[in-house]
Amino acid sequence: MIDLFVFFSELFIRYIGMFFYFFTAGRAFILLLIKFISKSYTIPDTILETKNFIFYPIFGLIYTGNILVLLNFFIPLKSTAVKIFLILILLPNLLSFKKEFNFKNQITFNNLFYVVLIPSILLISTSDINFHYDAAYYHLNNQNWLRETNLVVGFVNIFWPFGMSSIYEYISAVLWVKDSLIYLHFLSLMFIHFLYAFLYFQIFSSRNVIIKNGSLLLLMFSILDNFGFSGGRNGFIYIQEVGKQDTSVAILLIVCSFTAIYQIKKNTINPLDLTCLSLISLFIIQIKVSGVYIIFLYAVMSFYLIYTQKIKFKNILLYQLPSISLGILWVVKNYLMTGCLIFPASLTCINNFEWYIKGSTEKIEEYTSATSYAYLEYFTNKEKNFIDWFREFFYSENYSLFSEYYRSVYSNFLISLIVVIFIKVILFKKNKNSKEFNIILGSYLIVSFSYLILYGPIPRYTIGILCSCILFLGFYTNEQKFRFNNFLFYLIFLLSIGMLPRLNSYISFFENKNIALYNPQIKENYSNEISEINWEQPQEADRCWINLSCRFEEGQISVSKEKYFYIATKK
Repeated sequence: MIDLFVFFSELFIRYIGMFFYFFTAGRAFILLLIKFISKSYTIPDTILETKNFIFYPIFGLIYTGNILVLLNFFIPLKSTAVKIFLILILLPNLLSFKKEFNFKNQITFNNLFYVVLIPSILLISTSDINFHYDAAYYHLNNQNWLRETNLVVGFVNIFWPFGMSSIYEYISAVLWVKDSLIYLHFLSLMFIHFLYAFLYFQIFSSRNVIIKNGSLLLLMFSILDNFGFSGGRNGFIYIQEVGKQDTSVAILLIVCSFTAIYQIKKNTINPLDLTCLSLISLFIIQIKVSGVYIIFLYAVMSFYLIYTQKIKFKNILLYQLPSISLGILWVVKNYLMTGCLIFPASLTCINNFEWYIKGSTEKIEEYTSATSYAYLEYFTNKEKNFIDWFREFFYSENYSLFSEYYRSVYSNFLISLIVVIFIKVILFKKNKNSKEFNIILGSYLIVSFSYLILYGPIPRYTIGILCSCILFLGFYTNEQKFRFNNFLFYLIFLLSIGMLPRLNSYISFFENKNIALYNPQIKENYSNEISEINWEQPQEADRCWINLSCRFEEGQISVSKEKYFYIATKK
């Protein structure tokens, strides 16, 4: 028991240390945004209908991630200068310190839930977590390149998946420590921590009936995730293997979609919330371009507020300057690395770079569509139709295991949706919405599902919109029909988060008392010398792990230093 306590204590201290860094970074960023918007340093009590500090870690990731993108134009991310910058960006906290940092007043039951209980349960997963296959395929090596070099022009030529370099890679690149890469897992847990903190606040502290009811319904939906065909899985979030960011994107989509729709519902928005929504929308795309459909909702929300004269167009532009600036930085980074404004969208690849291989992006675009089982491939083929795609997606003979999984997830979702609607009818009074609101909400759902079907309808891409559908049911509820003791809601909350780690995680945690994650840094034969690269094929199928000299592609590549940047050229 003592060994278990020591193991958990060390784990918790590591996670909380990382959490509070991004917490304070987020607060610093919010202070800078407040100064830009209102010329003051007073943070409002709530951000997007939620207690302000719940959003701090997310904005800390946005702030830090974009600083790292900028720094990597000039220096490798493992350099001492980067560490100094990461400390300096916390300094804006000193502009407003005394009022919020009265630690005695912060020790409350709710805050202990936020900071202790939620992460303690999530940390159970460290005992049996492993790397996602794609982590060894390209994510980890992408991060290692960011650590060892500044920006590589034509980075896509080294290995095409590097062209999809996510801001997640930049953040992950500074989370490598000598003894373990467990902080990469902590990064994904921070997003789950944020979602449950958001739900907890809405259920137990918010007076907003719509958001509270929607949050309760989502928790009930999460419990149903443990039952159904093939053992369950109905489209709720899950603790994903290390290296993938699908769950993180889904969580941001869930919260961003719900809060943006709510601004339309109440037909008003304050400047900080508008700025925050634009930054979260950008961050979603920076993490994974598959979440680009959030831009449709943000644009509709903005135009609706202009149309109803709740905000002026010039103010919309003003409050979006932070996200516009960071967006330009991101696009420039993409362009130099891939030759495309958005990779792998071939229509955006307009350039005359000598290192760019014409027609290469089209092939990658076709490949990614095919591996995502996208309808686009069938849509552009005159000999195939939607029925052909549907049959291949759900009843494929060649990929029967995948098809069976897709059938079970979406069947479970539909069953769970019906159950949740039934619960909604029993527990809550009806709430009617305007025709305009219903059209806007319906349009967002149609655009989202259409985009996902066209470009990638596999379950890990659709988590965000499926969970959003459940939350949106809250807009059609009013007061509860019956009075329930808060004990019931605490039980539902604990069941939901308690079932997120797998049963095997609990067994491993109590029996093994160690971190399961493999550490590829212990390999001594991995080369990090950019100037002396001798290319080699991977020793494990197509997985290079963190070996910079390894690439899983044919053809010769040269990486040369010219003035400020390395340039990768395929011969």
